[in-house]
Amino acid sequence: MSKRILLLFAFSYMLTMLVTAPASLLDLALKSATGGKFVLANASGTIWDGAAIPALRTRDGQLISLSLLHWKMVIPALLSGKVKVLLQWEDQPAAMEVIASVKQIELHNAKLALPALLLGETSSMLKPIQLHGQLQIAGENLLFSTRGMEGSAIIDWQNAGSALTGSNTLGFYRLKLDGASEHIHIVLSTTSGMLLLEGEGDWSIVKGLKFSGKAQASNGNYDNLSELLHHLGPEISKGVHAFNFVPQ
Repeated sequence: MSKRILLLFAFSYMLTMLVTAPASLLDLALKSATGGKFVLANASGTIWDGAAIPALRTRDGQLISLSLLHWKMVIPALLSGKVKVLLQWEDQPAAMEVIASVKQIELHNAKLALPALLLGETSSMLKPIQLHGQLQIAGENLLFSTRGMEGSAIIDWQNAGSALTGSNTLGFYRLKLDGASEHIHIVLSTTSGMLLLEGEGDWSIVKGLKFSGKAQASNGNYDNLSELLHHLGPEISKGVHAFNFVPQ
């Protein structure tokens, strides 16, 4: 009888520890899994219901913080072998839903705001430009698996700027991503601004990313943007420069 009581006590203790596990454990797990490139600063609450400030570490060691993120795990979903989490940014009115299983991850009402400075981490061509502004990423229904991405997403680059120009604002731009399993089609367009960008490309698991485009200044702005344009790529016609994005 005493052995049963001891086992019951041990089980109750382990269950209590699991239910009340602090959110800081998620920070430790993410740091370990990403080699310290992703952290959850000021984590509070539990791993099931908590909040933290996500931060990304650049190659030079700088930490870039995002908005405060709240999460809440839907416990009943675990019974079906899935992890379902509601994520809500402090500055967003509605939560996004993440459903993860062994083979895939679903995102519903996905919202994410990132500083454009992170674009410099994706390519050696973009790093010296020191881009700034805000990237607003949105997608209603996205599915990620070993085959790739399914669904559509929009990335709006707002108040775009660069250290190579005398202007704080180059313009507003949009990237549209359309995924069909192993293939993602990408289109870049200009919403407004003194720097006119357009481009198109594809990403696949086998071939990776291939993206090219054209850049030019709007009327009367070529002198201000000349250094930036020449950095992006060669002039293929009067005032028009071609560029190829090569991931790093």
